[in-house]
Amino acid sequence: MSELRLGYPFRAMVVLATVLALAVLFIILPVSRGLAWIAAVGVMLMALVAVVVYTLHLNRASEQSLHALAALGATSADLPMGLHARMPLVLVMGDSLPELFNPGGHEEQLAHVGDGAIWLRVDNPRDLALVGVAVKRWRDGRAPDGVVLSITPALHAGEDALTQALRSARQSISDASRMLGTALPVNIAIYQRLTALPATAPQWYGVSAANRQTDIQRFESAMRDAEAQVPQAGNDPAPAHRAAALASIVGWTRQVVIGSLTGHLQSSVPCALVGIGWIDCGPASGPGSPWARHVLAQTRVMPPPMAASPAPWPLPQPLIDATPRRRWVSPRLAALAHAIALLACAGALATWGSAENNHALLAHIGAHLGRFSMIPPGHDTARRDALQALVADRDQLDRYARLGVPLRLSFGMYRGTALVPLLNTAIASYKAPPSPPVLIALDSMSLFDSGKAQLKPGSTRALVRALELIGAHPDKRILVAGYTDNVGDAGSNLKLSIARAGAVRDWLVDASGIAVTRFAIQGYGDTRPIAGNDTDAGRARNRRVEIILVSDTPQRPLRVAPKETPSWRPIRLAPGQNTGRRSTQFEPGAWLREIRGPGSTPDACCSQNQGE
Repeated sequence: MSELRLGYPFRAMVVLATVLALAVLFIILPVSRGLAWIAAVGVMLMALVAVVVYTLHLNRASEQSLHALAALGATSADLPMGLHARMPLVLVMGDSLPELFNPGGHEEQLAHVGDGAIWLRVDNPRDLALVGVAVKRWRDGRAPDGVVLSITPALHAGEDALTQALRSARQSISDASRMLGTALPVNIAIYQRLTALPATAPQWYGVSAANRQTDIQRFESAMRDAEAQVPQAGNDPAPAHRAAALASIVGWTRQVVIGSLTGHLQSSVPCALVGIGWIDCGPASGPGSPWARHVLAQTRVMPPPMAASPAPWPLPQPLIDATPRRRWVSPRLAALAHAIALLACAGALATWGSAENNHALLAHIGAHLGRFSMIPPGHDTARRDALQALVADRDQLDRYARLGVPLRLSFGMYRGTALVPLLNTAIASYKAPPSPPVLIALDSMSLFDSGKAQLKPGSTRALVRALELIGAHPDKRILVAGYTDNVGDAGSNLKLSIARAGAVRDWLVDASGIAVTRFAIQGYGDTRPIAGNDTDAGRARNRRVEIILVSDTPQRPLRVAPKETPSWRPIRLAPGQNTGRRSTQFEPGAWLREIRGPGSTPDACCSQNQGE
């Protein structure tokens, strides 16, 4: 029974298909993890059911065919292993099987090797499919070469009983063909005594070909062969009687036997008849047999009683010899071809999945690039979020370039390399907005007396704290701005605010040693109140000096002067506007306008000392 392990590796192919399906599903296909698990469970359940059903079916076939296969193995023990698959093997079913498988006349056999073929007996038509499956595995995956349906009309009480038996045989052959995956060729062997004379060396008459045998004209060759023996017989009347009886039984066979096996009134698939043979051999035949009744109905003459032929009866070897051999492919080669087909299908599905994944990657990064380009520079928080997405995309593509592209993006579909320059360009185009200026507000009343621009004694404590903050930002320029309340006329207030800003600037320069070129002063007078001037508290808040630390590098695309050169155009002060120190008045530059806005210069002036 170890030979039953041969044949097509169905379970291995199911495992291979399952592994490929799960690999493509989890690694490549663009599906969610939850959907992938649902599909994986379905695939594994189908594979498990297929393996269990196949195993149970195979075990059932082996158990029910155990005796037949044991007999087959014992009978063919002397045959080389290669002949098991190359030598024709025929399943014999139907009537009078003991007479066919009893060569010694005493012990019946289940299998017979001889006459150029292996003959396996199937007593129960319902077991034909299971025996065929077991034989296929025993022969290394090759199905039986055909079925021989033995018919002895004399054993049936009437045509109805014979027709019912033929329909049952047709259904069994159809089931076996379906389970084996191939249409089993069917040969019909009719054992009927045709003459009442003693039978000597019975001879087969029939036809066999690859095409289905259903046309009466195809049987004329068999009748001509029988008629050709009449002149050679001399005074022997047996050949003439046999030729006449053969012409009658051929018509009966076409009407009763072939009609039942190939007609379309049944639900089962018609049999693939490839050969039909008649022989003057069989059981005793009397006037009650179906064929005798047919002869009586056609000729009004009842055939005489005929004696039984001695056993064993010959097997229809001429029909098997004339049947064309079907092409056979080793199950291992078939499994290899199927494995290649499975790999090709998995590769095609993986390529499609990789293309979809790459399309999603391009769309994802393209959406990030589009979002970044659509955000105006003024919305820096949103631009930073979009920039982080671009940096993450660029880093991901860099990892792919260094460590290798993941399998889900491979299969020749990866197009991420072309996106790296675009991402780098977009990332490099980002310019951070200017940092907000540092503002130090000083109370004028604590620094100056009313209407004065000279620092009060002891007022430098607040300036010392401001000086410490300036020292913490050595990269920034210092703008000193003066403000007043609305008491007095506007011109006097403007001059007073400029003078107070200059006084603070001068103290800071003297105390810190910072180059005067880093300072600028500006006076606003009473034009920039931060509280109402109708109360003492409000006017006190409006009398102030502000020290503003401004970034030295402009953030907008402006012309940038050398590091120690101010970014504004110098103009000379008119006579009478000198603050008492050597000074030059400047038009506010870009960095100043950026802090104070477009309205920073019409009602105020700014100056920057060039040194003592």
